[in-house]
Amino acid sequence: MKYPFIVIDDSPIDCLIVKKVIGFSGKSSDVRVFNDATLALQYIENEEECKRTSISFITLDIMMPIMNGFEFLDKFIDLPKSIQDRYKIIILSLSNNEHTLKRLQKYSVIEAIVEKPITMDKFAAVIGKFNG
Repeated sequence: MKYPFIVIDDSPIDCLIVKKVIGFSGKSSDVRVFNDATLALQYIENEEECKRTSISFITLDIMMPIMNGFEFLDKFIDLPKSIQDRYKIIILSLSNNEHTLKRLQKYSVIEAIVEKPITMDKFAAVIGKFNG
């Protein structure tokens, strides 16, 4: 099955790597890239996007300017459940420190936490859990 993806990361290089890994996996029907989490949130809230019925994946960086990953998650969990249920969030982070990981555990909307850099093996391990 192929899924739409939303990549949220302030680093153009990281976005390129994630987009390439997703593309090479053969699991994507569409990949949208946002360097600003506020714009991604606006896209998710968009009426047309809300009409979509399939599951989408969001890859989310934690350390970003303007709106960081934690702020994005706080706003995301305030969205209607009908919107939240259409997304699976995968955290991509350089930080694997205990404080960050513990803080992320409070968000039930997170499906997986993957340490950067993303690789085909790491991606396949996460996406392989979803068969439709």
